[in-house]
Amino acid sequence: METSFTKYRELIDKQLTDFLEDETKRSRYCKDNQKYPYTLFDPLNYIMSGGGKRVRPILVLLSCEAFGGNIDNAIDAAIAVEILHNFTLVHDDIMDNANTRRGKQTIHKKWDVNAAILVGDELIGLSYRSLLRAKTSNITGVLQAFTDGVIEVCEGQALDKEFELSTDVAIDDYKIMIRKKTAELLRTSSVMGAIIGNADKAGIEAISNYSENIGLAFQIQDDLLDVIADEGEFGKKIGGDILERKKTFLYLKALEILTGKQRDDFMYLYNTNDGSESKIKKIISLYNDICVIGSAKDEIAGYTEEANRNLDCIKNENAKQLLESFSGMLLNRSY
Repeated sequence: METSFTKYRELIDKQLTDFLEDETKRSRYCKDNQKYPYTLFDPLNYIMSGGGKRVRPILVLLSCEAFGGNIDNAIDAAIAVEILHNFTLVHDDIMDNANTRRGKQTIHKKWDVNAAILVGDELIGLSYRSLLRAKTSNITGVLQAFTDGVIEVCEGQALDKEFELSTDVAIDDYKIMIRKKTAELLRTSSVMGAIIGNADKAGIEAISNYSENIGLAFQIQDDLLDVIADEGEFGKKIGGDILERKKTFLYLKALEILTGKQRDDFMYLYNTNDGSESKIKKIISLYNDICVIGSAKDEIAGYTEEANRNLDCIKNENAKQLLESFSGMLLNRSY
């Protein structure tokens, strides 16, 4: 994370650590022979101690400040969205049968699937517990935005899994899916921050459009990093999307470009149940040959530019520059 955002990340990390310690310390200090579930709290603390970019909670704080709000009033909402994000990761890892997350074993591999499901469920509850502490006169609006985000993310994940089994997915279908699965949670973060910062209707709409476009760029960047990132820095296996036969931007763009036997051969290779390194290397080589990696980079840049165009209504020049810097950082990230 860039130096500009260090203070936000440090504040988030401290608040998150304090919140989780308060919520799970009862597993260490039992009273009156009460029993507390170590099998839940141990894996929960394990996943939450794994770090992360803190993109979504930082966006809550930046959006609050952009409209003159105090980030102290928004920090509990920021923590809530980070906890919710980790819920999605835990359950996604189960569905994707992923072995690693952020360079560590996933919960369902280190413990078991039952533990991972329960951790995800607990994280949703904890996210709402934190959110309800947000200092705002419009807690209903904040709760509505957050709840809408939860629903959209689940629908997006369902579409993502459906697409894995389908041979009839277009780029437009993919963009609907990533609006729900990825962009919506960033949009939710910005809208909650703006509400807490007392933004007017036009301001909320502008920051909503900004973060939705950032979310679209973010997911396409994730698709791209899956084939070009350094595995150690990325924190998970390169080519994981290929092995899971995910309908990424790169895959769908390749289908638009390829024709005839070359297209048929590509589809056959991509959709075979082959977990070899050879398959990954062949697919990545083809992506380079037909320039879909360059197309992905252009798409990411386009959504980022569109995002920044929505910031003109923000009168606080420093806040505006921070948001532009934030989108630039995401555009150039390597993990």
